[in-house]
Amino acid sequence: MKTVNLSVICGLLFSIFPLFSQSVAKQPVDYVNPYIGGISHLLVPTYPTIHLPNSMLRVYPERADFTGDLLNGLPLVVTSHRGSSAFNLSPFQGSVDDLQPVIQYSYDQEKITPYSYSVYLDEEEVEVKYAVSHQSGIYELEFLGNEETVSLVVNSRRGAMRWDGKAVSGFQQLDNNTKVYIYLEPDVLPVSVRSFHNGIWTKERQTSGDNAAVVLQYAREKENLTLRYGISFIDEQQAKKNFEREIRGRHLPDIAASGRDLWNKTLGKLSVEGGSEDHKAVFYTSLYRTYERPVCISEDGRYFSAFDGKVHNDEGIPFYTDDWIWDTYRATHPLRTIIEPDMERDIIRSFLRMSEQMEHFWWPTFPEITGDSRRMNSNHGVATVIDAYRKGIRGYDLTKIYEACKNALTQKTLAPWSAKPAGELDRFYHTKGYIPALREGEEETIPEVHSFEKRQPVAVTLGTAYDEWCLAQIAKELGKEADYRYFLEKSYNYRHLFNPNTGFFHPKDKEGRFIEPFDYAFPGGMGAREFYGENNGWIYRWDVQHNIPDLIQLMGGDSTFVKNLDRMFSEPLGRSKYDFYAKLPDHTGNVGQFSMANEPSLHIPYLYAYAGQPWKTQKRIHTLIDQWFRNDLMGVPGDEDGGGMTAFVVFSQMGFYPVTPGLPVYTIGSPFFEKTVIQLPNGKTFTVKAENFSGDNKYIQSAKLNGKEWNRAWIEHSAIVNGGVLELTMGDKANVSWGSGLSNYFNPVVRSDAPDPSVILAEDGCFYLYHTGIGIHRSTNLVDWEYIGNAFTDAGRPRWEPNAGLWAPDINYIDGKYVMYYSMSVWGGEQTCGIGVAISDKPEGPFTDHGKLFRSNEIGVQNSIDPFYIEENAKKYLFWGSFRGIYGIELTDDGLNLKPGAEKKQVAGTAYEGTYIHKRGDYYYLFGSIGTCCEGVKSTYTTVVGRSKNLWGPYVDQSGGRMLDNKHEIVLHGNGLFKGTGHNSEIFQDKAGNDWILYHAFEIAHPDRQRQVLLDRIHWENGWPTVKSNAPSSGAEAPEW
Repeated sequence: MKTVNLSVICGLLFSIFPLFSQSVAKQPVDYVNPYIGGISHLLVPTYPTIHLPNSMLRVYPERADFTGDLLNGLPLVVTSHRGSSAFNLSPFQGSVDDLQPVIQYSYDQEKITPYSYSVYLDEEEVEVKYAVSHQSGIYELEFLGNEETVSLVVNSRRGAMRWDGKAVSGFQQLDNNTKVYIYLEPDVLPVSVRSFHNGIWTKERQTSGDNAAVVLQYAREKENLTLRYGISFIDEQQAKKNFEREIRGRHLPDIAASGRDLWNKTLGKLSVEGGSEDHKAVFYTSLYRTYERPVCISEDGRYFSAFDGKVHNDEGIPFYTDDWIWDTYRATHPLRTIIEPDMERDIIRSFLRMSEQMEHFWWPTFPEITGDSRRMNSNHGVATVIDAYRKGIRGYDLTKIYEACKNALTQKTLAPWSAKPAGELDRFYHTKGYIPALREGEEETIPEVHSFEKRQPVAVTLGTAYDEWCLAQIAKELGKEADYRYFLEKSYNYRHLFNPNTGFFHPKDKEGRFIEPFDYAFPGGMGAREFYGENNGWIYRWDVQHNIPDLIQLMGGDSTFVKNLDRMFSEPLGRSKYDFYAKLPDHTGNVGQFSMANEPSLHIPYLYAYAGQPWKTQKRIHTLIDQWFRNDLMGVPGDEDGGGMTAFVVFSQMGFYPVTPGLPVYTIGSPFFEKTVIQLPNGKTFTVKAENFSGDNKYIQSAKLNGKEWNRAWIEHSAIVNGGVLELTMGDKANVSWGSGLSNYFNPVVRSDAPDPSVILAEDGCFYLYHTGIGIHRSTNLVDWEYIGNAFTDAGRPRWEPNAGLWAPDINYIDGKYVMYYSMSVWGGEQTCGIGVAISDKPEGPFTDHGKLFRSNEIGVQNSIDPFYIEENAKKYLFWGSFRGIYGIELTDDGLNLKPGAEKKQVAGTAYEGTYIHKRGDYYYLFGSIGTCCEGVKSTYTTVVGRSKNLWGPYVDQSGGRMLDNKHEIVLHGNGLFKGTGHNSEIFQDKAGNDWILYHAFEIAHPDRQRQVLLDRIHWENGWPTVKSNAPSSGAEAPEW
C-alpha cells in the first residue's frame, strides 16, 4: 500500500498556484503586466518577454503583435528584442505528411509572467507550460487530442540540427559569424526521428540549411512530455553544460518558483505604497523592462565575443552586451547607478573589452549579441562612463576608456549608422563646428553617408556637442588639461546651428547659410533624417542636455524659454495625422508637437524647472504618464528600446529624473505614490514621501530633505545613495513659488567693458563693483548691476603719474571709511607705474585721493600694479605685482601708508598678476592670473591658485610645487563662449553657504564689448577651489541672498 505525504502535495500546490493564478497578497512581480505595449501605436510592439534579470535566455511568443491571432510555433531563444526566435518548437498531433518546420497555432488562455508562460493551443489541443532560467528553459506539454501519434518539431531557421539518440542539438547562424547553440533533452525517447532538408522530410537524423529541423514522433499513449534545454553562444558542449548546471533533474514548478523569487528580490529594490493599482502595474512593469537588456553572456567563466569572433575568459567579471546606448544612456544607465552600481561597473568594463577586441579601438555605439551595429547617431556611450564615474562607480581603467571614447569621436565617421573611418564630413565638422546639410536637389557625394539614414546634420551636431562635453569631463578627471579645454570648447558647437530669429536649431549648408524656406514641424526626408533624426525640429530644439542655462540664454531668458515650451505642447501637427505619421512614424504620442514616443523627448518636460517654473513640470509629468503609459495593450507610446523609454517612467513615478547624464543631479518632478523606498546596495534606504497624497494632488507645496526645508527643484546623487528622506507636501493647486525662488542668471552679468573687478558688500547692504577706469556698478544680488558713475570727479582724479590710466582697483572698508587702492600706469611703463590710495565716506564716492604709496622704481619691484589689501592679526598688509613677482608689505595702522621700516617679501613667482588672497579654514588661498590679458578672444588669461597655512607662504599646488616656482592649480580658463578669464574679485558667500566669484573675460560672440564681468560659483573639492568644469558658465542658478 502506497502512502502519500500530504504536506509535500500542499507545498507543491502552493508553489504552483502563484505561477498561473492571482495571489491574494501582491508582491512586486505580481504587478508586472508583460502585455503592456503589446500593440504598437505605429512601429514595433513591446514584446512580453519571459526572462530572468539580464539573463542570456529570453523568449516571447512569436506573433504579429496583437493585430494577428496566430502563434508561430513556441519560442526557444530570442537573441534580439526585434528578431524572431532563433530556434522554434512546434508540437503536433496526427499525420506528419503535411508537417511544416514552423507551425502556426490558434491559441487561447495565454498567460505570461516575467518568469513563466502558459498557453492552450486550442485547435491543436495542446496545453503548454514554460519556465525560464538564465541559460536554460523547460517546457511541459500535455496532448489532449485523440490522434494516434504526437510529434515535436525542433527547428533552426538557418543552421544545423541533429538527434544523437538522447537529445537534439545544433546551432542557428546569426549575423557577423555569431552562432547560438542548443542542447534539448526530452524526458521520454521518441519512437522515430525524421529531419527536414531542402524542403523535404527525410528519415535522416541530422540536417542543415534553411529551416533545418528534426521531428521527434511519439506513440499516442504518451500524453505528457517535458523538454529541458540549454543554450550557448560558445558551442554545443557549453549548451549542454548550461543545461546540466541549471536545469537537469529540476521540474517546472521549481524553476518557476526560483524565477519568481529572483524577480521579487530584484523588483523589490524599489517598493511603493499608495497610488492606484494601475500606476503600480505601470511602475513595476517599467522596472522589469529595464532588466531585459543588456544580457550577461558569460558561461562558466567564458564568453563568445562577436566583436572579434573569439571565445574569451571573463576573468571573473561578467560580460554584458545588447545595450542600445542611444536610447539607454538617458535614463536606464542612470537608474542602474542607483540600484545596480556593481552591474553598471561591469557593463562599462564590458564596453572596454569590446573596444579592445574590435578592429579599431573605438568605444561601442550600439553593442548587440552580434557585435557593434553602429545604429543611430552620435557616440553617447561616452555619457555612460562619465555618469558612472561622477557617481562614484569605479573599478575600470579610465585612461584606456578615455582613449577609446576619444577615438570613437575623432577617428570614426559621425555619419549615422556607419562604422567607416572619419572622412570629408568629419573634417568639415572638426573645422567648422557643424555637420552641413544638403540643399534641395543637391546630390550626396560622401560615401560614409547611409542612403536611408542620411546626414541628420542637426541631430548629429547637437549630439556630438554633448558627447564632446562628456569627453571633456573625463579628460578633466584624468588631468588632461589640453584635451579638456579642446573638447569643452567644441561642446558649444550647437551654437553654430542656433537661429536667433526663430529660436530653433536650424540646418546650415556648407557655406554657412541657413536652409530656407524651412518647416521645423515637417522637415525633409523620412523621419526628418535629411536634417534631424526620427523627430522634428520641435524636439531637437531642446537637445542641449549639457548646457541648459546657455540654451535658456540663447532663447532670450526664462520667460521666453517657458513660452517656447508651452507652445510646443499646444502647437498642432499642421496637417492630417496620415500625412504627419507617414513621414514621422517615430513622432507619435503627441501632445501638440511634443512626442512622448521617442527618447530625445524624455528630458523636455523637466526643463520648466530650469526656468523657475517646476510646477509646470509637475503638471506635465502626470499628464504625460497617464496619457501614454497605461496598464493596457497600447500602454507604451513608441519603441520601448530595452528600458530606454520605461526607465523614464520609473524615475518619473518616483518623483525625479536625470536630465543631464554626466552630472550627479536629478530634477524633482512629482511622485505617483504616497511612499517610494529605494533599497540601496550599501544597506541604506532613500525614501520619497508624499504627504497629503492623492491622484489630484500633483503639485508640490513644500519640501524637506532629511528634515531640513528644501526649496530647490533638484537633488544630488549623493543625497540618494547616502540614504535619507525627501518629504514632499502635495496639493491640488500649484505653489508657483516652490523651487522657483532661485532664478537663473546669465553671463556676462556686466555687459560692458569692466576689467579687473573688485567688489565690496557695503554697509548699505548693496554690492559695489569697481574696475579699471574706476567706474562703479551697484547690485543687490551680484547678478543685476547698474552703472552709477566714476569713483573720482574730474578735478579729484589722481595725477601723480602723468598721462597714466587708473587700473585694477581694490576696494575695502577700513575704520569706517571706504579705502580704495589703485594702480596708475601707462602700457609699458613698468618702472614708473605705481600704487596709490583714495578714501570716501560712501561706497559710491566721490573718493578723495590720498596720493601715491610707491612707484616701481621706489619699491624695487618692476611693474608694481594690481594691489590687494588684507588684514591679519590686527595688522594691515598690501600685496601686489604683475609678471615680475608677487610681493607683500606691511602698512600703517590706518592703511594709508607703508609702515616705516617694513620690508617687502616675495610670495609668488613671475607668472602671475591680479592677486587676491582668501582665508578659508586653516588655509590662505592665493589667487592669481596667468597668460595674456588683453588680446581679445585670443587672450589666454587663466585664473590659478595655490595655498598655504601662513599668509606669507610658501603657497603650493596639490603636489607641493611652489608658486614661487610658478606652480599652481587651475581654477578656470576660457572655453567656447569666453576667453581671457581672469583677475577675479573677492569671494562672497550667499545665505545657502555657496561661494561666488566675479572675474572678467572676452565674450567670443561680442568681442566689441571688451572685458565683461562674469559670475560663477566656487566649488571646494578636497580643500581646493574650482569653478565647475574649470570654465565659465553661460549661466546657472543665481545666488541666494
